[in-house]
Amino acid sequence: MDGDPMFSPLTPEEAAKAGSPKKATPSKTPIVPVPADTPVLQFKHPKHGEPGRAWPYHDAAGHLVGYVCRWDFTNAEGQKDKEVLPVTYCDLGNGKRAWRSKGIPSPRPLFDLPGILGRADAPVLICEGEKTRDAASILFPDMVATTPAHGAKSPHLTDFGPCAGRVVVIATDFDEPGRTNDKGKPLHPGQDFADKVCELARAAGAKQVLHLRPDRLGTWIWRDGEKIERDGPLPDGWDLADAIEEGWTEPAVAAVKIDTGFFTPYLDAEARGEAKPEPTPEAAPDGWPFRLAWNGVERRIEKSDKETGVIRVEWRWFCSRLEVIAETRSADGEEWGRLLRLVDRDGRVKQWAMPMSMLAGDGTAYRERLFSLGLVIAPGRAPRDALHEYIATARPDERARCVGRLGWQGKGYVRFNGTVGGQDNG
Repeated sequence: MDGDPMFSPLTPEEAAKAGSPKKATPSKTPIVPVPADTPVLQFKHPKHGEPGRAWPYHDAAGHLVGYVCRWDFTNAEGQKDKEVLPVTYCDLGNGKRAWRSKGIPSPRPLFDLPGILGRADAPVLICEGEKTRDAASILFPDMVATTPAHGAKSPHLTDFGPCAGRVVVIATDFDEPGRTNDKGKPLHPGQDFADKVCELARAAGAKQVLHLRPDRLGTWIWRDGEKIERDGPLPDGWDLADAIEEGWTEPAVAAVKIDTGFFTPYLDAEARGEAKPEPTPEAAPDGWPFRLAWNGVERRIEKSDKETGVIRVEWRWFCSRLEVIAETRSADGEEWGRLLRLVDRDGRVKQWAMPMSMLAGDGTAYRERLFSLGLVIAPGRAPRDALHEYIATARPDERARCVGRLGWQGKGYVRFNGTVGGQDNG
């Protein structure tokens, strides 16, 4: 076999390569919690340098367990981009320790876990990512805002136990489910994230899981102190951080979230498949400045642009859903009124035959009754005036007869729960 090239001696270059084994990758074992004498966070991305933001994560006792860091930059295509990485204090072996890009060991704590535990009665508002969580804490200070580490990537590695017995609200980004990049990976896996968070929160024993949909704020933007309807669809990826950039403030949010439909029960994938589409607002009769929407009654507001003179139309919510379903009157054509129907906050449908005489004066009496039945009215004089005008000017197609006592009324016998026999509503 001396002439066989397969068994020829190695050249010096080949021998050098063969004798140079690859260096083993140093081990990185996160130290949790981070020791008290640890140096402050010192970590540079090999391409982007120091992080623009670093969010600290703590355990239930308040001890630091690691950070989630974010770098914002412009990519090769000239577009804004970001990179988000976990950074923990690691044991590198041989007595060496340093901050390294390594995930927080599971089960990971929710962001601001001490705050969640310290406000046991506050709803827990769960967002996708730390930047969105920061915006949520500004817009919804009555809730404790949080996020699982690594956002949409791995919520299943986070401990949702602190959600037990709590009202949980999931704030979703405006993402299009199913969209993928050129590598087949989801561009915005927000819906999958929210579904998983819902599953985990329920499994942990959450009392209720609600949904803050992006269109609840994203439908409008604020300009020069005025709330105007967005011209066009929501941008892909829109979140609560964008809401702040578009002028939303805590007082502005407080004015709209009193609407009973602002937060809705979270529907997971199975429930969404069975649910009926959300109804579109019912068209207002010609010339009548009111319409019924899915979440209540809206009044048409027209505003003229100071510079262009163009008339902008905004439909402004002023109360929860209230229908004027019939005009009422007595047998002799007196005691006119309105038959009103509403749905209270427990989902119960209620009707009330309101005498028109209650519209006399400032309307305090009928508003007190509607409040008692469960109607929600926006604060301020303008919503009260809108409600007054809505009830007073409604012209329902149906008419009904009201009586002052039970018993025989013409050809029918009136009972507390209905009428037996002939009825004449004409």
